[in-house]
Amino acid sequence: MKVPSVFKKTAVLSAGLALFLATGPAVADLTEGEAFPEVTLSDQHGESLELPGDARVVLMTVEMAPADITNDVLADMGPEAIEEAGIRYVADTHGMPPFVLENVVMPRMQERAYTIGVTEGPEDMGFMPHRRDHVSVVFLDGEGTVTGTGSASSEAALRELLEDAGTD
Repeated sequence: MKVPSVFKKTAVLSAGLALFLATGPAVADLTEGEAFPEVTLSDQHGESLELPGDARVVLMTVEMAPADITNDVLADMGPEAIEEAGIRYVADTHGMPPFVLENVVMPRMQERAYTIGVTEGPEDMGFMPHRRDHVSVVFLDGEGTVTGTGSASSEAALRELLEDAGTD
C-alpha cells in the first residue's frame, strides 16, 4: 500500500517539531552584575529590536507551553503596561521547521499587540539561561546590567516573578 505524500510530509514536519521541542538551546548562565549582551533581532513584523536597550526584564521561550504562558500573561498586561515595565519578550524559533514557523507560528505572533523578538540562529540568544518547559526571565537594572535570573512554568509563577521585580 502506497502512503500518500501529504501524510509523509506531515510525519516529517511532526518529527522535526518534536525534535526541536525536545532539544532547544543549551543551558547558559548570566551572572548577576555582568552586562547583558547587546543583540539585534527582528520582531514578528520584521522591525529591528535591540536588546537590552532600556529593558528591565527579558523573557525568552523555546517550547510552545511556556510561549502560551508568556502570551497569556502579556496579553492580560497589554502593550502599554509591557512597555512601561520595560519587558522584552523573545521567542526562540531558530530550530523550528520553516513550514510551521512561516505558516502557523509567525501569523499568530503577528496578531499580538505587543512586540516579540524572533531568533534566527542559536547565536542570537544562546547565552540566555534555559530550563525545559519554562519561561526564562532575566532582570536588568535599566542600563543593561543583570540583577538576577529566574524561570517560570506557570502563569501564576510568571506573574509573581514580574510582580516581585516591580513591573506590575
